[in-house]
Amino acid sequence: MAPPIMTNSLWTSILTALKSLQDRIPKLLANAVLCLAQLVSITRIADAQPTFTNATVQAGISYFQGPPIDPLGTPEVTGMTGGAAAGDFDGDGWVDLFVTRSNDTDILYRNLGNGQFADVTTSAFGSSPLNVTTNGAAWGDIDNDGDLDLYVTTIGYNQHLLYINAGDGTFSEQAVARGAAVSDGAELTNGTGIALGDYDRDGYLDVFVGQWRPNVASGPLQSRLLHNDGTNQPGNFSDTTDAAGVSLELTSGPKAGGSYSFSPRFADLDGDRNPDLAITSDFGTSRLFWNEGPDAPTQFSDGTLAAGTNTGQNDMGSTIGDIDGDGKLDWFITDIYRDPLANAHPNGNRLFRNEGSRQFSDTTDAAGVRNGDWGWGTAMLDYDNDGDLDITLTNGFIDGGQFLNDPMRLWDNDGTGQFTEIGAATGVSDTGQGRGLLTFDYDHDSDLDIFVVNNGNQPVLLRNDGGNNNGFLRIRTVGTLSNRDGIGALIQVTPDIQQPGEQMVWEVNAGTHYLAQSEFIAHFGLGSAVQSVDKVLILWPSGVQQMLLNIPADTLTSVVELAGDFDANGLTDGIDLNTWQAGFGQPSLAAALGDGDADGDGDVDGHDFLYWQMGYGGSASAPAVVGNATAVPEPSHFVLLGVCLLILFGCRARTITRLTKFATVPYFER
Repeated sequence: MAPPIMTNSLWTSILTALKSLQDRIPKLLANAVLCLAQLVSITRIADAQPTFTNATVQAGISYFQGPPIDPLGTPEVTGMTGGAAAGDFDGDGWVDLFVTRSNDTDILYRNLGNGQFADVTTSAFGSSPLNVTTNGAAWGDIDNDGDLDLYVTTIGYNQHLLYINAGDGTFSEQAVARGAAVSDGAELTNGTGIALGDYDRDGYLDVFVGQWRPNVASGPLQSRLLHNDGTNQPGNFSDTTDAAGVSLELTSGPKAGGSYSFSPRFADLDGDRNPDLAITSDFGTSRLFWNEGPDAPTQFSDGTLAAGTNTGQNDMGSTIGDIDGDGKLDWFITDIYRDPLANAHPNGNRLFRNEGSRQFSDTTDAAGVRNGDWGWGTAMLDYDNDGDLDITLTNGFIDGGQFLNDPMRLWDNDGTGQFTEIGAATGVSDTGQGRGLLTFDYDHDSDLDIFVVNNGNQPVLLRNDGGNNNGFLRIRTVGTLSNRDGIGALIQVTPDIQQPGEQMVWEVNAGTHYLAQSEFIAHFGLGSAVQSVDKVLILWPSGVQQMLLNIPADTLTSVVELAGDFDANGLTDGIDLNTWQAGFGQPSLAAALGDGDADGDGDVDGHDFLYWQMGYGGSASAPAVVGNATAVPEPSHFVLLGVCLLILFGCRARTITRLTKFATVPYFER
């Protein structure tokens, strides 16, 4: 007789009942039974592997990204084109899609919310949108006005493009006026990928613009770092490439004068809260720049060689995430795989495991992810919502026929950073000339879909069917002190505080994997047995740390940055002030922030009070629930005055020094 089929709801009921037994029978026995049930549940889910369905036509997406061309012709970079960016440009809650083209006008597809997209290019960009060769694209709210603007790189044109969102569904091109054109009006562009991030943590998004540019005698059109002028001129930019120490122009060798970057990304890879700059580049020129902070001689230092990330030969795509669950961000890079020759240096992809202390180890072969043929776009995603990050990759090139029909890859993570390739078995097997690749949940079914741009052909939208068999938590960050999109926020999810080592992390980012940018929403798979998440900790770029407790599983939560909410009830009020007062002058004893340590620096001091003051009276939209604390009267002006006097005259000299600096410089420069 066949065993009964166990449904998701039935298993949830069983697991809930078993958890409740822990108060009535010996804890060890209850835990053993619970672990057994979870093991059986995981086995059941593994039998129902998600698959991907080509939904391109059904979704209403149809266009050619350039005609088939000779990629070795002039200019060579045109054979590498094919970008896209996922972002909710109209703020309706559905992620839209912008695509670049080398042979026609770009297209803006609006998500209709029913699994289909509509071409709104004309209404958004006017009756005569620009028709130039475009390449990379990235969304970002550069002026902090609450809507997404759009940066687009070009090829063979005299400038890059910056489209400013008017908030009514229309855009105007303002790159030259805002200092973002990267042009002298004479030299022509060879633009590639784009990264947006707040590298100096002033609350405004900066831009790094990639260029794949052969040797030139002169001209400014190399890869550039553009600093957002911020409060005085939000969304206007100054070129700080040389001053910040991130120039990629080669100064010696046969390719002197060239710059060959493809995929830049701001990411805090050393855990010091300052966004570093990781750039994949051709011809062995990839770079890892450590962010030393605003007080250093230069903002960035080149740490590529010392970090051990200088072994690539022809790096193209890039994706960053914690693949082994140790809380540190690892780096996967696509490259060209050729049959290895005897005694030759290993070629192909690279997976660099973050060992901490600015050191990486090459775990490519041990992880099983070296061979991706001629790799381009790539992304880490939890395609099956099982709680670990998997890797997908697209590929292809016209190079004597060797890389014409190579299939995409999907590597499934076993939870420890070991991967098994399952592309063919799951439908991730497109054989086009893939270039840009991104992930997003376009149909709101709580699993991640994949979009691939094919050079010289139609794109492919791969709909994830079955990834939502497991639970999930999706988090959208809304900055107040930080940049509006919360780009750079590090989110730590602890499903069970009794198992603090079982933690997932995700950094909200706005970089391009290769010419293409995924959605901003942080996506966490929770497996089959989690009904709620005990703790979510968000480390905002501003320095604020914010905690949420008891978040229901299977929800999309928008978290508004809120300073000083020590009890995690979504309000900054008098209760939080009492918490700060109780902990004042004491070292921070609890990582859960229930002690008044707003900035997580290990002390409860005046700096934390000022964070509370900035957040006072504010509320967050996240459904955080903590106990049944009753409201208390808000502090009077006399109470606040007393607190200030306490800070000024009763705290240690070290605290006064920090407060003095805090009062004279922006809060992020401490």
